[in-house]
Amino acid sequence: MRLHRRTVLGGMAAATALAPMGVLAAGRRLKVGVVGGGIIGASTALQLARAGAEVILFEKEAPAAGATSKSVAWINPVVNDAHYMRLRLESMKAWLEDDSQWRMNAIWGGSISWAYGEKKRDELTVKAKLLAATDDPPRILTSAEISKISPGVFAGDDVSFAFQTVRDGHVDPVVATQRYLAAAKRFGARVVYPCEVTAIEMTGGSLTGVQTSKGRFALDRLVTAGGTDTPRLMAMIDKPLKLAHKPGLVVHTTPQPVVTRMVYEASSIIEFKQYADGRFLTSFTGGPPNLPQHAEILDHQMQYPDEYLRQHHGQMLIDRTAKYIPAIAKSKPAKILLGFRPYPLDNRPICGPVPGAKGVYAIVTHSGITLAPILGRYAAREIMSGEVAPLLQPYRPDRYIAA
Repeated sequence: MRLHRRTVLGGMAAATALAPMGVLAAGRRLKVGVVGGGIIGASTALQLARAGAEVILFEKEAPAAGATSKSVAWINPVVNDAHYMRLRLESMKAWLEDDSQWRMNAIWGGSISWAYGEKKRDELTVKAKLLAATDDPPRILTSAEISKISPGVFAGDDVSFAFQTVRDGHVDPVVATQRYLAAAKRFGARVVYPCEVTAIEMTGGSLTGVQTSKGRFALDRLVTAGGTDTPRLMAMIDKPLKLAHKPGLVVHTTPQPVVTRMVYEASSIIEFKQYADGRFLTSFTGGPPNLPQHAEILDHQMQYPDEYLRQHHGQMLIDRTAKYIPAIAKSKPAKILLGFRPYPLDNRPICGPVPGAKGVYAIVTHSGITLAPILGRYAAREIMSGEVAPLLQPYRPDRYIAA
């Protein structure tokens, strides 16, 4: 599906905050650094390079090594806010284009979400009502209908509300990130890793470059797409930013015969899916319970304290998921990942110029997989043309960062 400017970038007006055209008029390409080699940074680097920028992406470990690799990677519009849903729907259109153009191997099988109890029913009902106003209205289901649509999936007799979407998809986020970076390189982008940004240089309130573990790089613009590392990056320019601390467990299993193409959400407790190669992925969406043995994980980012606990949690999650899809019970944990989500305090993306730091543009969001295509497009447009995207106005950094 081709995305026309009117559809994805329509209504953009002139902006003066970044004023990049003066640099281009000097007869050289705009030099833009991107910090972070996850899917957001990779998508943004590609769009900037396509637009003619000289792009250098700095990744402190390896591409997709952070939250990206630990994502469920469910591409969906399902939120409880109409404006935010609109942004996600725009990104889903962009996903179709990127999937076709860059061979992302996304699986467009739709999804089924269900709730237990009154509270979760009410939360899911709000999302269903918002979806009903879109061109992909949900189909309301009973528990029996869930099993009819997805043989081998059992939500149980105590489902209080459920619906199906048709257009949702999912992807291997590591593969998608690699595809974006490969395409960015074809447009001339450089990807430098392992390379940690240790200082952001500002002169008179304007960006001049970055210091890294591999030396200094002069830059005209800088995009921070470092996920949970964003507060550290903002602190370098005296712009405090707090993110919520959100640990999560994700397990990839050994392959089994393919039984589904859909993504399933069980009452905001567990999300699971199956890849085309037979691997299941399952995740506790709410993080670990507030128990003494989880105190460290709930306080700060860390690795598993020991291998026994890792294996125990991995098998426990498979066993819990088997309640809903018994086919997973035959598999073994292949990857047990403790991840930490880049989570703005209002669970809405942060995207735009950093107030009081001319030339610095920040992107951080929990829904990095769903939003990567559209945020990459909008960021590149704003940086390269000096136009603003009206759809991004509720998500600007200035709601958290003072000038």
